[in-house]
Amino acid sequence: MNYKSKIVIIFFIIFAPIFGISQVRIGDFSHHKNRFKKLNIKDLKRFTNTQTTFVLPDFFPKSSYENILSKVWDITPYKVVYEDDFTGDDLEIDNALARFEILEVEITTKSGMRRSFSYSSIDFGVIDKIKKKKKKNVWSISRVGSIYFTPSVKIRQQIGFPGRAGKIKGNFINFRLGYLKNYLQLLNKNLKNEKPIDIYYDYAFPELKNLKNHTLYIDSNLLYGYDGFFGLEKKSPRIENLMQDYSFKYEVVESETLQEKIFNEDKDFYYLMWNQINHNKIINIVNGRTGDLVYQEHTTMSVNIKPKDFKKISSKISKLK
Repeated sequence: MNYKSKIVIIFFIIFAPIFGISQVRIGDFSHHKNRFKKLNIKDLKRFTNTQTTFVLPDFFPKSSYENILSKVWDITPYKVVYEDDFTGDDLEIDNALARFEILEVEITTKSGMRRSFSYSSIDFGVIDKIKKKKKKNVWSISRVGSIYFTPSVKIRQQIGFPGRAGKIKGNFINFRLGYLKNYLQLLNKNLKNEKPIDIYYDYAFPELKNLKNHTLYIDSNLLYGYDGFFGLEKKSPRIENLMQDYSFKYEVVESETLQEKIFNEDKDFYYLMWNQINHNKIINIVNGRTGDLVYQEHTTMSVNIKPKDFKKISSKISKLK
């Protein structure tokens, strides 16, 4: 799969650690900064007062995207446009967008050090300004939310070099139709309830205790190893080692099996999701029927899932009554 990437250069900012991103974020924020403001209700009203144009990659048939939206998205009217067909020529101020893009950010600190970060997301927002240019329009938005995706090792190798732009080839580990359904469920529900979601809030909601009697499903595609220093794939972890301190039932399944379960299961079930962006990871446990997050743990300077992550989950489950 091919994607276009965009470079943003930011010079002479005060350096701050770049934190990881959970799959869904709702509020007023910049991708490259660890600052977060709660949802701007005025911008949310502008967003919900018009049709949302979903600008999505051609990973799946347009009808598949439309089918998901018809089931879980009712906060605004919508239409779906493929990324390659979207020009932005007909955009107007106060139009609402949900646009997939790969954003590369290069930061030069006061000491002269240059750091490069990448963010792959569907960005939700309402247009504030439009600048007409010869080749294409350029616009700015007030953001109300984002859905983030974890690139494969192949993509990370391509976007890991400062100054690189253009076509990128590869896949996203969590850009699957079932996962997309759950992300949109969560986003739609929390936007309707005017509820922000930030990346720094670790939690274990009471619903997590259901895993005492429910199976934790694990997508086999998530069991991979990554060398963050050299940007290379390494040996995948053995599930037996990962789960040695997890005291409850679990099952590793193929991604296709889990996607079907998300679409067809009418009872609560739970699956693991972990998102790794730059040198950070977010671990979630998701209710696959509702899309709700029941557990979140954010770790900085970590790029692989480890036995201690499952040990912590198991401990949280055990303590809930």
